Amino acid sequence: MPSVRTIVFSGLVLLALGAGAPPSVRLPEPPPEPLRYEPVAVDGGTVLADDPAGTGRVVQALGDVDDADHIAVVVPGTGQNRDNFRTNGSADDSAVPLANGRALYREARLRDPDAKVAVVVWLGYQPPQMFDPRAAVNGQAAVGADELARFRTRLPADAHVTLVCHSYGTVVCGRAATRPGVADDVVALASPGMGVDRAADIRADVWATRTEDDWIRLVPGVRAGSMGHGADPMAPEFGARTFDPGTINGHSSYYTPGSDALATTARVVLGA
Repeated sequence: MPSVRTIVFSGLVLLALGAGAPPSVRLPEPPPEPLRYEPVAVDGGTVLADDPAGTGRVVQALGDVDDADHIAVVVPGTGQNRDNFRTNGSADDSAVPLANGRALYREARLRDPDAKVAVVVWLGYQPPQMFDPRAAVNGQAAVGADELARFRTRLPADAHVTLVCHSYGTVVCGRAATRPGVADDVVALASPGMGVDRAADIRADVWATRTEDDWIRLVPGVRAGSMGHGADPMAPEFGARTFDPGTINGHSSYYTPGSDALATTARVVLGA
C-alpha cells in the first residue's frame, strides 16, 4: 500500500497535466451522453463527431478510414478541449491534437506511400483541464475508455488499429485496451500510468517512450482506489516495449516532425 505522502505527491504532480487550457474550464457533471457520430467532410479530412457541450468533444479522421488497412487513433490528454483541438492561437502547435494527428499521418505516408493508412484524432471524451484535481483520479479516464471501446466497433473489423496516446490519454487507452479487440498496438507517450499494473493486463502490444526531462517522470507509479494511475510504463517490470524518443525534450514534443519518437510511432502504426 503506498504511503499517504506518496499519494499526495502524486496528486500534486498530476494537477499540472496538460497544456493550454484556462484554469476556469471545468467538466460538466454528470458525464456526457454517448457521443453521436455523424460524419461531415471538411477540408483535409472528415469530422466524425462534434459535440460542443461542456469542454467539448471532437473526432476527426485523416485519410479513408473505411478502406484503411492500418488505423491510428490519436488520444490526447489533460488540457485538451474543443477550443484548442485545431489551434491554440500560437505558432507552437506541439500541443494541438489535430496538428499531432497530421504529423503522424504525414510520417506514416512518407514511410510507406503505398500503405492504406488513416489517422483518427479522437477527443471523444472530456479530459480534466489544467489544474483540475480530477487529473489525479481515473474517473474521466474510465468514461473515456468506455467511449473509446465503443468507437472501435465503428472501425473496420479487420484493420490493424494502433492507439497512440499522450499523457492522461494513456490512462484512457490502457483501460480501454484491457478489453479484447479494441487495439492491436498501444503507444504510450509521456504516460503517468495506464490504469493497469503491467503491460500483460492490456490485450495489445504495448510500446512506451518518455523524454529524459519530461516532468511526467516525477509522478510516482502508484494507485490507491481511484487515486493515481498505476505503474510506470517505462519501468522494466511493467513489460512494455520501450523506445528512445531521440533528441526531443519536454512533455509535448512527441509528434515533432523528424524526431525518433514520431518515426517509431509511425512504424508501429504501419505494423512494425
